[in-house]
This record gives sequence, structure tokens and C-alpha cells, in this order.
Amino acid sequence: MVFGIDAKREGIQTLVVLDKSFLQSVGLAQLQFYVQNGWLFAVPDIFFYEHLRKWDEWRLANLRKLKTIESRVVLLPGIGEMFRAESRFLKPATQVIRMERKRLVLNERFSSRGSFFELDNETKRISDGRTKEFEEKLDATVELWRDFRRLPALKEAKDSEIPERVRELAIQVRDDIDDIRGFYRNHRLDTYPPAEIIDVEWAFFRWHQVQLLGGLDFYDSYGIATPFKRGKIFNELLDLDYLLPALLIGGLASNDKRMVRRFKFLRLDGVLLK
Repeated sequence: MVFGIDAKREGIQTLVVLDKSFLQSVGLAQLQFYVQNGWLFAVPDIFFYEHLRKWDEWRLANLRKLKTIESRVVLLPGIGEMFRAESRFLKPATQVIRMERKRLVLNERFSSRGSFFELDNETKRISDGRTKEFEEKLDATVELWRDFRRLPALKEAKDSEIPERVRELAIQVRDDIDDIRGFYRNHRLDTYPPAEIIDVEWAFFRWHQVQLLGGLDFYDSYGIATPFKRGKIFNELLDLDYLLPALLIGGLASNDKRMVRRFKFLRLDGVLLK
């Protein structure tokens, strides 16, 4: 059971986190084939933000497609909710938050192939506010990722040595539980769980993993000064909010190469639809 949901059918994992790239790439008939064969899709709140922040015809088409299988879609708790649950109960969020009754119910406006419609002002306001929050988070995150130059393994490395050093650090991020605990301990708030009890089943642990792996990828690509496309990094930051619950659940439905690569790297036993 994951978040109170039976994630397996006949011993095989059938619950997967659905991302925007997969929904856009798969046809309606194939999507319905999956649900008819027992697959259950989980969507984090970032999924809806991604669709509403730049509203257009194809995003509407995506949600209309999703409407046809809404009985097989569950809503996931936000990362903040996971953190609060783990801090309160001192157990992994997947064990203490139960989402089995939080099935998706989309507005009836998504049930037909009618003409395109604009979002209401309140939805736009909420989406714009969240975009501002993410923009601020992006600035702080890039500043932190640029600071990876201070890591001992990278500090004295020649440019030609950076890719191999990054690869070694990524493996360490994946395999060294005590190292992640130490990093978490150095940034832990008093209300958070003790470092000694968290592991790969905890949202706190996986959050630090995906942030560190994202930072290593960024440093490998841009170093300390190379210009980058802000929109591209913005989207990659959003992707981390898909990756974390996918790692906790053990399943991902994605057609995004970077997302797939990171998931397969951090969850060797994970189930993947692509």
C-alpha cells in the first residue's frame, strides 16, 4: 500500500505517477488500454499547474483526454503535506497519508470536444502567484547549484575531469544513505524528523536526492558562469516535483528523456511507462 492505495495487481506494480509529457504523447485508445489492464495513474499538484500556467488548445485536449479515465486517476498529496506528515508522525508519508478516496473529478467542461475556453480570473490569479513563487525558487536554487564548485570533489577538478567527478558524486547521492542523512542533518529544522531515521522511503530523503542530482546535472552543463536558458531550467525544476513522488511510489509514466533517466538511475527497481 502506498498513500493508502493498493499499488500492485497480482504482485506487479500498476500505480505510476503521470506527467504532462506522457499524457500528451499517448493516444486516447492507448491510454484507455492501460486503465482497462489495471493501471492506475497518480497526479501531483504540479501536473495541474503545468497545464494551467500556459493555457492553450493542446493543454485543454490533454485534460479532456484525462477526463475519460478519471476513475483510474488519484490525486497525490503535495510535497509540503508530505513533509508535515513525516514531521508529525515520524514515519514515511506514504505510510501515514491515505489518498484512496481522493480520486480525480474534473469539471464537466472537460468531458466534450467543444470549443476552446478561457480560464476564469481566479484560476489565472492563483496560477500567476505560483509562477512568481517558482521564479523566486529558481533564483535561489540556481545560486545553490552554482555553489557546487565548493564541493571537495569539484573544487580542484580540471574542466576535463568534471563529467567523471559529477558521475561519481551522482552515484554517491544514489547509494550512500549516510551521506544524504548528513546533508539533511546540516539543513534540518528542529521540527523535522531526526536524520538517523530517514531513508529512501521518506519524502525528506528523496527530496534531498532529487535536488542534489538536479544540481549536479546543472553544474555539469553550466558550471559557475555559463549562461543558461531560464525557461529550460524552470521546467527542469518543475520536473523534480514529479520525480520525488514517482520515486516514493516506484512508478512513472513519462516521455521526457531526462525524467526517465533520473528515475531509472535513482529507482533501479521502478516501473516505467513511456
